[in-house]
Amino acid sequence: MHANCRLMIVAVLTTLVTPTFAQEWVEYVHLTDRFIVLFPDAPTVRETTYVSAHDVVFPAREYSVRNSRGLFSMIAVDYTEAERRHEERPDQTDASSGERFWVMDVRASVAYEAQRWREQEGEITYDGWADINKVEGHQLQITNPDESRSFVGIFLNDSRLYVLNATVPKGFPAPELFRTSLQFLDENGRRVRYTTDPNGQRIEAQARPLDDPVDGMTRMVVE
Repeated sequence: MHANCRLMIVAVLTTLVTPTFAQEWVEYVHLTDRFIVLFPDAPTVRETTYVSAHDVVFPAREYSVRNSRGLFSMIAVDYTEAERRHEERPDQTDASSGERFWVMDVRASVAYEAQRWREQEGEITYDGWADINKVEGHQLQITNPDESRSFVGIFLNDSRLYVLNATVPKGFPAPELFRTSLQFLDENGRRVRYTTDPNGQRIEAQARPLDDPVDGMTRMVVE
């Protein structure tokens, strides 16, 4: 995460929330799924599956917290064995059996997930490109029929798709602490930030150890 973004999160915690509120938040670090996200409590974890743009089933985990402030959830989809899963699919056709067809399925995942959200009920008030530490993705904001609001972030890194959703009740503020907190980890549990060339292609991955947790916040590390 860019230093300015990190400072923004710290500022939110230290100046805009009370100590009691800050103590409820958990910096959730998952080493296998390679992410960090701030949750308003320790999340419930559910093993699930995800059907890709080309109808291949992939393993996924859903992390979620539901409380009086709304629903805070993230789904991590594991595309790391996409090549094998495409080779083993029982419904192969000439069109879907190309040597690199699985690559297209992975690369289409962000656009595919964004379209799934567009097809739900509600008024889309924001729909645009985004990036976190030069990991490209997409963000949407949706006002739902019950006037709750959903803030969605979709990012693909290292063959893993991350789908964040914070849905807050009518009149509640935007969940900035949650939706700006996603960070990506490498295989050694270090935070990753990429650099890019003028064409937007990644040219280097910079990794560094985790910073100390913010005062009053619990860090939970899961293998």
